[in-house]
Amino acid sequence: MERRGAAAGGDVCMCQTVFPAHANHRGELSAGQLLKWMDATACLAAEKHAGVSCVTASMDDIQFEEAARVGQIITIKAKVNRAFKTSMEVGIKVTVQDVLTNVEKIVSVAYATYVAKPVGAGKIELEPVKLLSREDHLEHSLAIERRRIRLGYEQVFQNLMQESNKEGDYCDSFEEEDAVSTDLTHVQSIELVQPPHANHHGNTFGGQIMAWMETVASISASRLCRSYPVLKSVNMFKFWGPSIVGDRLVFNAIVNNTFQNSVEVGVRVEAYNCEEWIKNQARHINSAFLIFNTVNDKGELLTFPRIKPTTKDDMRRYHGAIARRRIRLARKCMLSAKEDKPSDSWERSNQAYVSYSNIAALTHLAAKPGWEITSTLDDIKIRTHEEGDVLSFKVEMQVKIPSHLAFSLLSDFTLRQQWDKHFLTCEVLQAVNEDEKIYYVTSPPMTGHKPRDFVILVSLRQPCKPSEPYIVAVKSVTLTSVPPSPEYCRSKILCAGFQIYSDSNTSCTVCYFNQVTSGVMPYIAANLTGSSKSIEDTALECIKFLELKGSKY
Repeated sequence: MERRGAAAGGDVCMCQTVFPAHANHRGELSAGQLLKWMDATACLAAEKHAGVSCVTASMDDIQFEEAARVGQIITIKAKVNRAFKTSMEVGIKVTVQDVLTNVEKIVSVAYATYVAKPVGAGKIELEPVKLLSREDHLEHSLAIERRRIRLGYEQVFQNLMQESNKEGDYCDSFEEEDAVSTDLTHVQSIELVQPPHANHHGNTFGGQIMAWMETVASISASRLCRSYPVLKSVNMFKFWGPSIVGDRLVFNAIVNNTFQNSVEVGVRVEAYNCEEWIKNQARHINSAFLIFNTVNDKGELLTFPRIKPTTKDDMRRYHGAIARRRIRLARKCMLSAKEDKPSDSWERSNQAYVSYSNIAALTHLAAKPGWEITSTLDDIKIRTHEEGDVLSFKVEMQVKIPSHLAFSLLSDFTLRQQWDKHFLTCEVLQAVNEDEKIYYVTSPPMTGHKPRDFVILVSLRQPCKPSEPYIVAVKSVTLTSVPPSPEYCRSKILCAGFQIYSDSNTSCTVCYFNQVTSGVMPYIAANLTGSSKSIEDTALECIKFLELKGSKY
């Protein structure tokens, strides 16, 4: 297997002025044109790192936050965040700048996956990305989490569909007078792939296919709203196979469901070469779900009419749209770890995103600059970080056991009582999978206060390479099956956990983090676990526990 790649990774910036030819009837940059630019820029970044031709494998959910108008400047920055042997994640950031006011706004932030295309029959193994900045390290760490979400998306979707079946959702009534038959929204378009639509290897540009999909989906949505729909988001473009110059591409679009002010349109793309065209043997190469809304002259959102599924397949797509919307809303709430008050509800539709948020929050916290040392002992360093009304603690402990043993011991929270006396009880509520568990924890009362209880998610991650840490991330979640009790004061953990780095075969550095707001400060009072016991003493107990248990292995 040949190893290829520029060690510094791909970093590409493209600037474009929006001309009338790029715009729609409102003078705004068309979403299809923007998708073409995004794909082209990201592909250049991928090829800069790989050193060979690359093809688009998928593009994650895309949200369009701002519209760019004629005369404004679009800047697209793309960078390879992480290489996974033969594929890589490319981060894409799109901003728009008004040349008159110099105001710059974010249009979209997206992530795409590209695959290196080998020359001949051999396979290519990509070089790791060289990390040059704190932001590089952060995105590199989170890329593996985003990959887990991509790989688990289909299972989450199928679980939601099964849940829908059990709840009897298919018995809905669609007898409203204004309900529109889905048949009326079906649109088909055929495109012949010409040389300008393809790269130098003759493969159709992924961005060109995305642009054609946006066009046919927009026409489908317009049959409901009697207006000009605006693309707001896309549920993952996934490329199942290639197409080449000379292929006929058939695009079929149909409205799957409407949600008051938005509509989901599903698009399926099939390819035919000359022989397949005659025999009607299609190759399914792409599918995506596009979400539109529409506004009146005053910029107010318009309401879409309900649709009326008429076949079993219509019903499947109708309820599939509901499941995707649940996932989309969960993603919107959870994917940004920088949100002040992210949702902590633990539901089937958002489990992957809550887990991502848990890992991402701890990773962001650990990567923050400006940690100040407040105390130093022989094997312990205590640092603090203040930002607004949020105070964070970092406790570094030098432990004489291998990192994998420390990870094993610290990841089992039922053992926490053996070194942390402020864990009164700890029981497992749900073993979601081998990397995720939900615990119910109680703490003894402090003077003048009720005893506290917590419902926490503990997410575990092992390193992909020696330089990366083991991670034990902790945050509070809400379970409807465990409501607050009058006997306890239900408390919340914003962000906490451990990062464990290997120093040698027999020693490691354990870093404990805890983030609290000013409202929780009376409980914590400069302590590791929110009790009257000092951080230093609790850290010493932790080291003693780890080294004692570790010596028995």
